[in-house]
Amino acid sequence: MENILIIQDSPSVNAMLKFRLESAGFSVETAETGEEGIEKTKSRQYHLILLDYNLPGMNGSQVCRMLREKEKTKNIPIVFMSAKDEEKLSQLTKEAGANGYIGLPFEGKKFIEKITGFLKTGGS
Repeated sequence: MENILIIQDSPSVNAMLKFRLESAGFSVETAETGEEGIEKTKSRQYHLILLDYNLPGMNGSQVCRMLREKEKTKNIPIVFMSAKDEEKLSQLTKEAGANGYIGLPFEGKKFIEKITGFLKTGGS
């Protein structure tokens, strides 16, 4: 079973994404801050990290850069999630070293297909 970490500051969004992904057969953990997410990667191996760009404290770009610097997490696909302007987010994604992004809303089947695609290709 593939492990996914969601780093997103909204408990309701986390709950919805966790439910949707677990229903599709994934193992999911959530964190509400970048710091908490980074801490979780120290004790568990993940196959994919879904990262909110707008986090309190350390933003998504900072979290992504820190994960890219660590041996244990540097090769894990990291995918930004945001309701922001997609063109701007696409640029920020590349600059931060993420593998891609998923824009809101996260619609059922399409969302799972995108997640599966990132897992299969390593995000490329």
